[in-house]
Amino acid sequence: MIKATRWWWIRHAPSAGDQGIIHGQDDVAANLSDAQALAALNRRLPANSHLFSSNIRRTIETAEAITGRAPIQIAEFAEQSFGDWNGGKWRDLPRGEMNAFWTNYAEQKAPAGESFRELTERVHPKILQMSADYRDQDLVVVAHAGTIRAALALALETPLNAALNMAISNLSLTRIDAFPDENPYAWRVDGANLPAA
Repeated sequence: MIKATRWWWIRHAPSAGDQGIIHGQDDVAANLSDAQALAALNRRLPANSHLFSSNIRRTIETAEAITGRAPIQIAEFAEQSFGDWNGGKWRDLPRGEMNAFWTNYAEQKAPAGESFRELTERVHPKILQMSADYRDQDLVVVAHAGTIRAALALALETPLNAALNMAISNLSLTRIDAFPDENPYAWRVDGANLPAA
């Protein structure tokens, strides 16, 4: 019987403060006021799962609020860096820079930032390694929209620009199974951007 590594990806709770701010890899706190959604996610998660997060505060706090446990932090699962745009507002960016970024999402980057392709180049190898290391186990990962889009792009083998078309809401659940004993890896997406309840 082929055994899957079962990934339970959760996007962190909304960032505290103004929702128009570009946070990227900023270490801003999470807004954990939606106790109902946090409890609903906890009920959906499997017992005896391994708990991970990125190394950014809002994912760590969300993981702790959902499970009551401290997650293992994985730096490779950090959000895409928006470089000089971090701390600014999308509406205040120069229109030319913003249009170039969104029309070639895979390759364009903010000044001193990171492209989505560069994000996938750190996320994908870590997913493959952990899928092999945790065969037939459940991995709960609280991460970011960019990280979860990267996981879906890997599983679905989509062009990287197409990842931008995937909605990943705060406190949503995305379920992906990896089959690391297949050559090449086989994948199954059980659901994406599922509401907490």
